[in-house]
Amino acid sequence: MKLSKKTITNILAPLVTFLLLFGFWEWAVSHYQLPKWLLPAPSGIIQSMVVNFNDFWPHILITFETVLIGFLIAVPVGILLATLITSNKIISAALSPFVIFLVTTPLVTLIPIMMLFMGFGQKVRIIGVVIQAFSIVNMNTVTGILNVPIIRHELMQTMGSNKFQSLRHMIYPTAIVDIFTGVRLSAIFATTACISAEYVAGNHGLGSQIIKYSQFLKTTESFACIFYVTIIGLFMYGFVAFLQKKVIYWKI
Repeated sequence: MKLSKKTITNILAPLVTFLLLFGFWEWAVSHYQLPKWLLPAPSGIIQSMVVNFNDFWPHILITFETVLIGFLIAVPVGILLATLITSNKIISAALSPFVIFLVTTPLVTLIPIMMLFMGFGQKVRIIGVVIQAFSIVNMNTVTGILNVPIIRHELMQTMGSNKFQSLRHMIYPTAIVDIFTGVRLSAIFATTACISAEYVAGNHGLGSQIIKYSQFLKTTESFACIFYVTIIGLFMYGFVAFLQKKVIYWKI
């Protein structure tokens, strides 16, 4: 099967940009003779990712597991809460300010308080991921549901549909683009939230290793962990984008 011109462009454009960026980075480090503790070369970082993979692997698994579990909890919670908020004005007035509060409050300020009650461990980090990720899904789903044209609501009423039937056959399909926008953003927020939580909660995971290596001026290993975090984030985002293309095939 031949690749379309658009597909080739979408592959080549970021690849060329990536090579130019990393090529300039490699040249700058070599030309200005920057020390490794200040800024390592990309080739050194990639070498560290391969050579020290056995040391990184347990932390990669912990971080990925935390991100995935938190994300899988956050998405349905965000969608269900958005459905509840848009179903009643009183519920919306009561809950919406708390969702906004969770969106605007940095996670690193909440984790230490949560640790007072739950201690160190993965549970705290998963809850932190859920808090940050579900709110993004919630806000985008609310936007999608509220933007459903009134004429479609009236059409479902004339057909005698109940609320559940309207949700299933009209509201969710109409708002699906906004819902998936929230889910894609949630995948990114889940990754960043996990790393933020690992900075302050526990000694396991890539976030904790970034802090540890930075303290000992092992900048190459620290950048290697950052690259692995990026790979996890790209995987999560790409997986959601793949699902979106399969579900909203008429739009994409």
